[in-house]
Amino acid sequence: MLAVAVLLSILFGWMMGGKLRRLERIQLFWLPLPIGGLLLEWAIQPLTGILPWPPETWVWFPVWCSYLCLLLFLLKNSHLRRTAVLAGSGTLCNLAVITANGMRMPVSQKAAAFLSAEGLSQLAAGEIPTYMLANDKTRLLFLGDILPLPGGFASIGDLLLAAGIFFCIMAIMSPVHLPKWWKRG
Repeated sequence: MLAVAVLLSILFGWMMGGKLRRLERIQLFWLPLPIGGLLLEWAIQPLTGILPWPPETWVWFPVWCSYLCLLLFLLKNSHLRRTAVLAGSGTLCNLAVITANGMRMPVSQKAAAFLSAEGLSQLAAGEIPTYMLANDKTRLLFLGDILPLPGGFASIGDLLLAAGIFFCIMAIMSPVHLPKWWKRG
C-alpha cells in the first residue's frame, strides 16, 4: 500500500506542476532511515526460513527497529508538520496494535475473506510471522488490518502513514498549482 501511496503522490505532484528535482529546496534529513526500516520489515519473511529459532523469539527485534527508524526520521523532519503528525500517528497506531498482539498485526475475519484460499490458510495457521487472524483474544482490533483493499488489506495506521507520505512528497515536489491554503503547514 505504501508503494502505491508513493506512486500516486508523485503522479499527483507532477500533474500539479511539481518536480522531484526540487528535493534540494527542502530540508529532508535521514532519508535512509525509513528505507532501512522498510527493508528490515521485508527481511523478516526470508529470515524465518534461515534462522534456526522460531519467529516468536526474535521477530520483535526487526519490527521494533523498523518502527524506531521511522519515528527517528519523523522526529528529525518534524518541520514537515503534516507529514510528522499523520505518519507519526499511523506509526504509533500500528506499533500499538502489533505490540498488544505479540508482535503480529491482526487481520479481521472480514478483511481476510478477500485473501486467496492459500493465503487464508497460511494466515490461519500462523505461518506468516508478522500477521495473525483476529480472534476473540485479539486486542485493539480496530487498529488492525480491518479495511479490505484490492490486493490486500490495511489498517487505520496504514492510511495515516500513506497520507503522511503524500504530504512529504508534496513538500518535496512543491507543486505550483495548489491553492495557498494547501501549502500552509
